[in-house]
Amino acid sequence: MTNQVATPLYNKLSAAFESRNAADLTPLREAAFAKFKAKGFPSVKEEDWRFTSLVPYLDVDFSVTAEAAGDAGIQQAVDAAAIEGLEAYRLVVVNGRIHSGLSVLPEPDEMHIGPLQEVINTDAFRAHFEAEDHTGGNSFTQLNTAFFTDGVYIEVPKNVSIEKPVHIIHVNTASVPTLFHPRQVIVVNRSAGAVFLETSVSLHPKQAMFFNNVLQVIVKENGECTHYRIQDNAPGERWVHHTQVTQHRTSRYSNYTFSLPGADLIRNNLELKLDGTATESHLYGLYLAAGNQLTDNHTAIEHIHPACQSTEHYKGVLLDNARAVFNGKVFVQREAQQTNAYQQNNNLLISDKATVYAKPQLEIFADDVKCSHGCTIGQFNNESLFYLQSRGIGEESARKLLVEAFMFDVTDKIEHEPIREHLQELIHQKMTAAMAAGA
Repeated sequence: MTNQVATPLYNKLSAAFESRNAADLTPLREAAFAKFKAKGFPSVKEEDWRFTSLVPYLDVDFSVTAEAAGDAGIQQAVDAAAIEGLEAYRLVVVNGRIHSGLSVLPEPDEMHIGPLQEVINTDAFRAHFEAEDHTGGNSFTQLNTAFFTDGVYIEVPKNVSIEKPVHIIHVNTASVPTLFHPRQVIVVNRSAGAVFLETSVSLHPKQAMFFNNVLQVIVKENGECTHYRIQDNAPGERWVHHTQVTQHRTSRYSNYTFSLPGADLIRNNLELKLDGTATESHLYGLYLAAGNQLTDNHTAIEHIHPACQSTEHYKGVLLDNARAVFNGKVFVQREAQQTNAYQQNNNLLISDKATVYAKPQLEIFADDVKCSHGCTIGQFNNESLFYLQSRGIGEESARKLLVEAFMFDVTDKIEHEPIREHLQELIHQKMTAAMAAGA
């Protein structure tokens, strides 16, 4: 075992795994937990975790088994999570399990939605799952595979395009500190299309919770998938998201990740494998961090085949003592000629105590490509601030206007107007609260 941190939690996990029912100890789970035990939790000795120490976030007496969920408060939480003006299907997931009674889903011939546990042991799914599993040595994903309960499996049949977005609402009902392992798999088949929006809510905010979430997305030939994730989490929550995407030829995938003040820790690992010619990928991210929050975004895009395009633009705004990390990698393999890859990261520090670590990376092994990357870290433009104040706008309002203008490049890319308006209102509310708290 190497790079081990949080030994009490590690020991608790080991004991919990060994005491599971024999029916739950599938070869897949046993292999995954063996890999986790061999490596342990990541530490700052690993390059990908160099600026994110997990010690303070794991040093809690977490329960490693989720308590049974009652219905009290769930309906109200789901109703409050609805986005005004957005006509969408609704998939409610409570403590990692589908809540059919509160979900409003497409017809079965339009989209199959069910527990991942029901299909994971079938030969067809296992072959598909293992072929697409490129999580590598990520110990959090191995821990998730060992411990996830039920999970969510979504499949869109070929030649079917779902007209309305599917709003996935994750509800946490735990009243004591708990380590969760939510797992979702989305398959968009040939010439199919779907839009997904993910949000989450906790019934007991300010309670220490750790979410080790894994999402796998497979977009088949000529398929199209758009994925929005709004991370408006409660204080005390710690999130490690791992999203891995495999794209087949002529497919299109768009990811929008918005991280807002609230959670103690947000770590997003977003990994794309462009496994077919003429694929198109778009990654957009916003992170607004305040207080002592740490927001860490790691992205990796692997171009394997010719004539693929990837666009990535992340922007961050940091207040107070907040910290942020952006590490974006683009790999262009030798066979991936005629690749078009663009990556940009921009950061705005509102506080002298805020810190950002940015590391954009390009590794190119092909010669017929068009690739660029860039990064900026700056503070308010005093001339712009003075101009707005000279027009009678107060300093606080002027600062909020400049922040919203800074973020516009990303928010303007949101194709669904109700989602865009909802996010802009959230940003305005969070900025107002953060500036008032820091005044």
